Amino acid sequence: MGSFQEELKALVPSRFHERQAAVIQRIENHPEIQRLKQLYPDRTADLTSPRRYRDISQHLSYCDLCSACPGLKACQNEQKGHRSVDEPHPTQSDELVFRLRKCHLLKSYEKQQGIGQRIKSHYIPSHILEATFDDIEPDPQRRSAIAAAVMFCSMFVPGETTQGLYLYGPMGVGKSRIAGAIAQELAKCDVDVLMVYVPDFLLEVKDAIGSKTETVERKLDALRTASVLILDDIGAESITAWTRDEVLGPILQRRMERLPTIYTSNLTISELKQHFANARDARDKEMDKKQHEKKAERIIERIEPFTKLVPVGGRNRRRG
Repeated sequence: MGSFQEELKALVPSRFHERQAAVIQRIENHPEIQRLKQLYPDRTADLTSPRRYRDISQHLSYCDLCSACPGLKACQNEQKGHRSVDEPHPTQSDELVFRLRKCHLLKSYEKQQGIGQRIKSHYIPSHILEATFDDIEPDPQRRSAIAAAVMFCSMFVPGETTQGLYLYGPMGVGKSRIAGAIAQELAKCDVDVLMVYVPDFLLEVKDAIGSKTETVERKLDALRTASVLILDDIGAESITAWTRDEVLGPILQRRMERLPTIYTSNLTISELKQHFANARDARDKEMDKKQHEKKAERIIERIEPFTKLVPVGGRNRRRG
């Protein structure tokens, strides 16, 4: 028996017990362990027992790395974007357990990704889609427009809000950025938003005439059914009777009195009406002028009564 015990002792690395004692001392002196002992005086008796080495060591490692957090991308934790949290054991009244939970940086990142997924767009640059109200300088010439946009977001109720905004003013004053900030704010509240740059979108639809592709039809249906639709730079497109009457008309007809639409334009509402009346093919058919004017008025009747007209002023920020 004695020789067997001697053999067992020989298998134990030299100074094992001293190193073990040093580890236990290090654990006991760790600020996190001190915090846990103060917070849970009845649940921390076994924290330095050998059976807890693994989970305690992992917990302390996460605490140390999180205390010197280098940011989400450079996170050094084994499970990136997670932190170790302490919780009372669900059944053992004298024990603690440690769980990995998403840290605030990962939650914020995932929330931002979700916002991006709730904002669909066609031909809108990223700096517009990522705009926020905090980014927009509230200079006097556009302060009322920003206030109207913020009010729209704060008062928006899915399924109930039907009135949108018509933001109009000179080029470069920030109408699109205000609209982009609306999209961001609503997406944070889980509202699906679709923002479309009208000239390029209508050109795409026009190029698809006759093909009746499912992709184009799906896009048109998305415009008809989005909880909030933003039509950016309406009036800048080269309008034809077909795009006016067969594309814009049905979209707005479907949305009016049901779903809010937000517009940005360089044109006043009366100038927009004239723009729709002067469809390219109207110039070739002078005899149909009155008919084109009536159809233009019909489009305006689907816009003006269902929006708040909001002027946007200020300097042209594209020119510095």
